[in-house]
Amino acid sequence: MKKIFYFVLVALAALSLASCEKKASEGLTRVTYYPELELKGDNPYVIQVGGSFTEPGYVATLNGEDISSTVTTSSNVDTKNPGIYTVTYSAVNPDGFTASISRDVYVLNPGHIDNVYSSYCRMGTRKYNGLPIVISKVGDGIYEIEDLCGGYYCYGRYPGYEPSYDFHAEVVFSLNADGSFNILQIGDWYFKGSFNYGNITGGYDAATGVFDYDFDDLLVTLTPME
Repeated sequence: MKKIFYFVLVALAALSLASCEKKASEGLTRVTYYPELELKGDNPYVIQVGGSFTEPGYVATLNGEDISSTVTTSSNVDTKNPGIYTVTYSAVNPDGFTASISRDVYVLNPGHIDNVYSSYCRMGTRKYNGLPIVISKVGDGIYEIEDLCGGYYCYGRYPGYEPSYDFHAEVVFSLNADGSFNILQIGDWYFKGSFNYGNITGGYDAATGVFDYDFDDLLVTLTPME
């Protein structure tokens, strides 16, 4: 009799627990749909210094419904200075989940050293082409290149490793009348101690706007973007 009574108590406790769990979980299990975003127009979007950025458009949907009017944008575009900028588009669903997409904006400065370039870089049998590199003006005759290696490491060999590792060899330099350049400052990048910066040959061709140089078996050619 005791065994039967104990069994009944256990069974009732199990049923009570299952009932409580069911009530606690009611309404918690359902499908959530993430926003989907699509850009219209060019990406990258190219303009010249002094121009203006005109939004090409975008489409956002949520489970087939157009929610483009709810999209928020953030931008660091500066049309007064050459460089590569980003416009980010974001949308959120009713459950608070966000989706985003970005558009690159290239602000070009034709005929000037401070500009956006397309890089070709090669070391041994490894070569990469079409990598975007920016040279900015720091002062009179003083410039900074965001990566002396022309994107060989940051965009070529190890894409996606930043910001955990800094593969951009930022260098401040002065330009000589003959197109050669002198390195004034080197950023603290990952392979900084592996290169000899005193053996650079080549330089800037004012007629074509092309930078062409090599050091430590790394060949870099920077051609102005159009």
